[in-house]
Amino acid sequence: MGRRDDKKGYVQIDESGRIYVLGSGLRKTLGKLAGYYTHLPSDAALLHFQRATSVPTYDEFRDPIILQGDIAAMGSTIEVINFVTSAQLSGNLVIVSEDTRKCLYFKNGEVRGAASNRAEDRLGEIMYRFGALTREALEAALEQCRRIRRPLGNFLLDQGVLTQVELYKFVRKQVEETFYSILLISDGDFYLTRFDVDALPSPLSLNAQNLLMEGLRRMDEMSYFRKQIPEMTTRIGLGRNEPSSRNAIGQKERVILRALEQPRTVQELMARCRFGAFETMKQLFHMLQAGFIQIIEADDTAEAAAEVDPTTAESARLIDTFNSVFQRIYQAIARHGRQDALDQGLETFLQFYGFVELFQGVAFDGKGQLDKARLLTNLSGQAAENRVSFLSQALNELLFFEMFAAREWLERDEQQELQKIINQLFIDIG
Repeated sequence: MGRRDDKKGYVQIDESGRIYVLGSGLRKTLGKLAGYYTHLPSDAALLHFQRATSVPTYDEFRDPIILQGDIAAMGSTIEVINFVTSAQLSGNLVIVSEDTRKCLYFKNGEVRGAASNRAEDRLGEIMYRFGALTREALEAALEQCRRIRRPLGNFLLDQGVLTQVELYKFVRKQVEETFYSILLISDGDFYLTRFDVDALPSPLSLNAQNLLMEGLRRMDEMSYFRKQIPEMTTRIGLGRNEPSSRNAIGQKERVILRALEQPRTVQELMARCRFGAFETMKQLFHMLQAGFIQIIEADDTAEAAAEVDPTTAESARLIDTFNSVFQRIYQAIARHGRQDALDQGLETFLQFYGFVELFQGVAFDGKGQLDKARLLTNLSGQAAENRVSFLSQALNELLFFEMFAAREWLERDEQQELQKIINQLFIDIG
């Protein structure tokens, strides 16, 4: 740019809508008009702006901007954070993507805190997801906090629900989870603003490089996990293999196996087990590899599902639910060398109960499950007024008969564990 052009200057607007001032003379002129402006109707030849009388209270409007740019132009949020960390910058890094707004607070390149407008990033939701509070307890606590205008963490401390150490752990977990979620944002804008980080109510000091490395590891592993478990709606059931002993698996794996007294989606398991998304996926992946769980395939086509009679569909779900419990009984008695006990129990059961036609040609397979297809075929030929109710009664009586017979081989703690599963079954089916 020549001297006269530099003095005249230009304003460039790129295809993304960003404005750049070229030329020192124009920058000086516009600097005297510093402030915020709104855009008025314009055409290709003449642009109109009017000084704004008020602006939003967002951080990037309130605090001086040190650095700003386009996330995609930088490559990703990883590059943005890496730059802030490497340069040991301080301030509030604001990430904006559509209606999502997340912040990381830095001091000399170290992470001191985080904030987000997403409900899932709130402290209460973090505590629920990782098992500190039930949903009911969380809602009750939030209602009390709104009433007395007390922060949730302080309220839980006052009530003795949490210790100071436990609260610190969850505040730290909140910052970490927000940090990892920011790494997944691929487009939008970033702003680094001047901010007094020491004024934060609960300042932490987390090594940003360590968080980056852990976040990248999670992203790599999650992409690997999703090759085997592609969707949150993927249904999971018990697998063909069973741990050789209770000590052969960890506590988290035992929690997942207990949750699978009936097939559940990945999303349902995350909500039920409350280890967090990454840890749940990690455990499911390794259990899938070991054969402790299996993916239950959906119907071949949506049309086939649509054509299924509602009564048949409900009956099929009912059989699946009972089969999940029969399978647990089978696994328990198989440890005592009685793999044939379920079939023997079925034969004895039919001698005393009036369900011979329903169970005609039905047997337990090698996993301890009844032949669903044959059961449904037999059920369709029954003259019962309510076939679902008839099936439920038959399966219920068979289940209690099998459970009664299994007591001969099971230890007391095994009986109690199976009884818990049965109790949950009846809660689930109402």
